[in-house]
Amino acid sequence: MGLSYPSQRIDVLVGTKSGTTRTGVELESTYSETESPAEPTRSFETGGFSKLSLDILYNMGAAETANSIEMKVESSPDRTNWYRLSIDTTATQSTLTAREWTFVGANAAAATINIILDIAYDFMRISFKETGVVAAKGNVYVEGTLSGQ
Repeated sequence: MGLSYPSQRIDVLVGTKSGTTRTGVELESTYSETESPAEPTRSFETGGFSKLSLDILYNMGAAETANSIEMKVESSPDRTNWYRLSIDTTATQSTLTAREWTFVGANAAAATINIILDIAYDFMRISFKETGVVAAKGNVYVEGTLSGQ
């Protein structure tokens, strides 16, 4: 039996959805700081929720092989000052690095990915980019489910 959250909100974060048809946004080789319907970057309110589940549909460009989609996540208390999520490696001392998720695609195929994150601030921002492109860029569609009390 899984956890039961009394409150959930599902939003399309990147791309568009009509019925069950999901349409992604074209990826670039660098993260965009600009937010618009045509960009793979989106900030959103998370206050009052404790978990975020990201459902990602990555479509690699035609005839491409083993390209990667990468995601960075930032949090903010005020939607002005953004802080990258970090990861640490520990031997005798913790070393912090800006966290980034990388998924290697499978030869021009669509891939679905799910990432679940804890929420600490009132706002989050996700950004995507693609590496390894020879000729045809891929695209990404992202839907988020916020869960909390």
